[in-house]
Amino acid sequence: MQLSSLTAVSPVDGRYAGKTQALRPIFSEFGLIRFRALVEVRWLQRLAAHPQIGEVPAFSAEANALLDSLATDFKLEHAER
Repeated sequence: MQLSSLTAVSPVDGRYAGKTQALRPIFSEFGLIRFRALVEVRWLQRLAAHPQIGEVPAFSAEANALLDSLATDFKLEHAER
């Protein structure tokens, strides 16, 4: 993963970059945004799957596939928007 302000864990990324590189996808700003998007997508899918929650209608298979791809294929470019 390329180092940027979104992927940096802390100033430790400079001197100890070789030792912290594996942590970037999880503990960086990018990791926070990526996992937040994943949780929000999954939560929305769960709400839509329950007929008792009338405010969120059930999603079509295509809509669920699109949401799945948003959650699983999240890239640095998405976090930069």
